Amino acid sequence: MFRILIHEPEPTSDDCREYLSDVGHEVVVCADREALIAALAERRPHVLVYVLGDLGGDFGVLSAVRRAAPRLPLILLGGPAALDVRRTVQELKPTYFGVFPLDHSELRDAVNGALAVHNKGRTSRVREGASVRGAPP
Repeated sequence: MFRILIHEPEPTSDDCREYLSDVGHEVVVCADREALIAALAERRPHVLVYVLGDLGGDFGVLSAVRRAAPRLPLILLGGPAALDVRRTVQELKPTYFGVFPLDHSELRDAVNGALAVHNKGRTSRVREGASVRGAPP
């Protein structure tokens, strides 16, 4: 089973929890940065999905995460205004940068890609309603 950590301060109409709720992952949702840091300290995730809010605070936390876990697959999500910050967050080397509104399959595909990066190419597909195979030892 893969552990996916989601930082989502305010539920959006494209709620990340709904996308990943029934696919066999351990999904941990954090509503604020403090909860995110505590969850990261408890156990490292296989993928971090981070919904951008305040770029100043977010960038500081994400920079610290990247220093502590340089190979952690990072999926960044934001609204249309977040396109302006894309250059700023590029140094964080995200696996994927998505802009709301997201199609259900777009986030699922981004998670699949991130898990493939994490697994170094092992087959691992997230299918709607399917369990995940190929979890790392």
